[in-house]
Amino acid sequence: MRIGGIDVTIDYSWFVMFFLVLYIMAESYFPRVHAHYSTVQYWIMGGVAAILLFASVLVHELAHSLVALRHGIRVAGIRLFIFGGMAEVVSEARNGRQEFLIALAGPATSMGIGAGLLAVHFTTVSLSSAVAGIAWWLGWANILLALFNLIPGFPLDGGRILRAFLWDHWDDLARATRVVSRIGNAFALFLIILGVLQFLLTQSLLSGLWLVLIGMFMKQSAAGGYQAIMLKQALAGVEVRQVMTADVVKVDWLTPIDRLIQDYIYRHQFTQFPVFNREEFVGMVSLEEVKTVPRELWGFKQVRDVMTPVELVPSLRPADPAGEALSRMTTENGCMPVVENGSLLGIVTRRDILDLFKIKSDLGAA
Repeated sequence: MRIGGIDVTIDYSWFVMFFLVLYIMAESYFPRVHAHYSTVQYWIMGGVAAILLFASVLVHELAHSLVALRHGIRVAGIRLFIFGGMAEVVSEARNGRQEFLIALAGPATSMGIGAGLLAVHFTTVSLSSAVAGIAWWLGWANILLALFNLIPGFPLDGGRILRAFLWDHWDDLARATRVVSRIGNAFALFLIILGVLQFLLTQSLLSGLWLVLIGMFMKQSAAGGYQAIMLKQALAGVEVRQVMTADVVKVDWLTPIDRLIQDYIYRHQFTQFPVFNREEFVGMVSLEEVKTVPRELWGFKQVRDVMTPVELVPSLRPADPAGEALSRMTTENGCMPVVENGSLLGIVTRRDILDLFKIKSDLGAA
């Protein structure tokens, strides 16, 4: 799905949360608050509430993404998953002010949605208790979403807002990220302990487990956020041309699939190869594409029958920053061609960039 030029991906785990919210709304919340509806009506109300809740989460992430795009920051897409949503940016903000505006956009949007829905509740309470009830629950859900995200610990929006202030004050992104990551880690540990205590003291397995899972996710994200900044600093000034492999193994587009497997995949143990028609770079072929061909057709199908055409292949330029290339490869492929003026100059992989990071980190530590 694509909204405003931004790709939206729904993770499988999102459906778990969707049906959990639907069930709680239909079997617990609405029957307790509105006692005069039928079971079918409760499920309809629960379905509407669940859909609108996740639409609100999507709007929250779209607000982040649109503000980022307005400031020239590339957004790979938005991913909806069990813990909500996440805007996946390819490049980071260039200063604290940009970081502040991007981070604030989400909670401000959620607060606005919440206030609007509460207004809907008060204007419809005498007309339709069902509509008013859904609006009331959704309004407070959005307000609570905004308040939770304003907790000043990474990776929450409040942590990014605090990082923006510290970054602007210290002019040191790594130091600011380290501070908010520690706050985020402390809050994550608090949630984990609270979840365990809730289970032990109240025997509430579901809510206790949920707090523990959120805490573990936050703890991992807080550590990952700091590592990402350190990686960015280590790769500052490094261009793709410095880490790419120029001497690449090329495959002719008329090569039969069985020869591709024997002479290239088995021999070189790569999973992707650039494809050429004589001297022209025409695409990429991968192990995943080969696996779609039935074994009995390996001797009859050629590389050109399964390859991805060059116009559809995500590529890099030799002058692109290595850090940005790494960000793109986490969302597209672990291997990308380096192309300039239609000519293939080399191949760069995530391992190439991470190996350079390790070397620079080891030298820095030494």
